[in-house]
Amino acid sequence: MVTSVDADAEQPPKPDVLTDERFHGLTRLAQRHFGVTCAILMQHHNGQPSLRASSGTPPPAHLQGPQCHALITDENGQALGEFILLGRNQLHPGEQQLLEDLVHLAAAALQAEQRETALKHELHALRESQDRLALAIDNSGTGVWDRDVLHNQIHYSPGWKALLGYEAHELTPNLSDSYNRVHPDDLPFVQATIQAHFQQRTSAYEVEHRIRCKDGSYKWINSRGKVVARDADGNPLRMIGTSTDITERKRLEADLQIHASIDFLTQLPNRRHFMQQLVGQQHNACVLMLDLDHFKHINDRWGHATGDLALKHFANILSGQLRKTDVAGRIGGEEFAVLLRETHRRDACVFAVRLQEKLAVTPLMHGGQVIGLTVSIGVSDLREGDEGAEAAMGRSDRALYRAKASGRNRVVAE
Repeated sequence: MVTSVDADAEQPPKPDVLTDERFHGLTRLAQRHFGVTCAILMQHHNGQPSLRASSGTPPPAHLQGPQCHALITDENGQALGEFILLGRNQLHPGEQQLLEDLVHLAAAALQAEQRETALKHELHALRESQDRLALAIDNSGTGVWDRDVLHNQIHYSPGWKALLGYEAHELTPNLSDSYNRVHPDDLPFVQATIQAHFQQRTSAYEVEHRIRCKDGSYKWINSRGKVVARDADGNPLRMIGTSTDITERKRLEADLQIHASIDFLTQLPNRRHFMQQLVGQQHNACVLMLDLDHFKHINDRWGHATGDLALKHFANILSGQLRKTDVAGRIGGEEFAVLLRETHRRDACVFAVRLQEKLAVTPLMHGGQVIGLTVSIGVSDLREGDEGAEAAMGRSDRALYRAKASGRNRVVAE
C-alpha cells in the first residue's frame, strides 16, 4: 500500500495521554525488533484523513517500502482512522507476519480507546440529561418515589418531600408511615390499585388521592408508577413512580362543577341539576312549582337590578324553609321548583302556605322602600304508575297555572 501525507495539512489537536502512550510505546517496540523507520497515526474527519501523530524518521513525499496497515473503526464499522508502519526494504516472512500482528494489535487498542472515549461522552451526556430532568421535576411540583416491595420501604426525593412541606432529611422510608399519610377515605382505593398492578392486571399504576401534609392539611396528588423489577415468579421487587400536586386542578374542577349545577344569582340548583334530583325518585314525595307574582311589574318599576334582588330575597326565604332532604331549584326567570321527599300532598300544601306567610312578613327592603312579594304555588305528589317524577312536575305546573288564574298568591294542589 502507498499512502501520501500532506505535510502542510492542519495539525489536529494534541492527542490525549492514553493515545500518546499507546502509540509511542508500540512504535518503539516496532522500531527495536523490526527496524520500523516510521509509524503514522491517521484520523479521519468527514471521510478525509489527517495526520494525528507520527514517530520516527519523517516519511518521504511518497511512502515506499514494506508497510503494515490497519483501519480503526467504531462499533458500526465506520472508519475512524488508520495505523501505518513503514519498515526496512527487506523483511523475513516471519518478521512480516509479526509486524502485521503488531499493527493490528495497535489498531485494536486504539479502537478500544475510541469506544471508551465515546462511552465517556455518552455517560457525560446522560448525567447532564439527568441533571436537566431533576431540575425540571423540582420546578414542576412533582416528586419521585422508589419503593422496595420486598422490604416494605419507600424512598422519596427531596422534591417529593417538599410537596408536603418536609425537609430533605425528614420522613421515614417505612411503608406503613406512607399509608398513614393517605386520606382514610382514599386508602382502600389506593391499595387496591397498587395490588392490581402488582398482580399484572394493569400495565401501570395511576391514582388521584388526598395526602396529609406536614402541617396537617391535605393535598390532592396524582401518583403514577410502574414495577421495574420482578423475581422469577413474577412477584414485584421494585416500583418507581412520581407524584404531582393537582390540588389547584381539583379546586378548579370543583368550582366548574358548582357553576355547572348552581344558578349564579340565587345560589340554588339550576334547572338541569334539579331535574337530575328527580331521576329515580319514588312515590311518597311531592313536587311544587312556584312563581313570583307580578315580577314584570317589579322590573318595570324599580329596574332589573331590583328584580335580581327580589329573586335572591325569595331564594333565601325558600332555602330557610327546607329540610336537609329537600331540594329547591330555580327553573328559569321568576319560576322555582321544590322536591319534598317523604312528604304527603297535604303536608306539602302546609309547607306552601307557611312559605307564603313567611314571605308576607319579610318584604324586600330596598332604597328605603318596602317591596312586598307574593308567590303562587302548584302542588302534586308522586304516584304509582308515574313514568318518572316529571309526571308529578307536569301536574304541579298545571296547578300553578290555576293558582295564578284564580287571583295569584294561592296554593292549588292536583
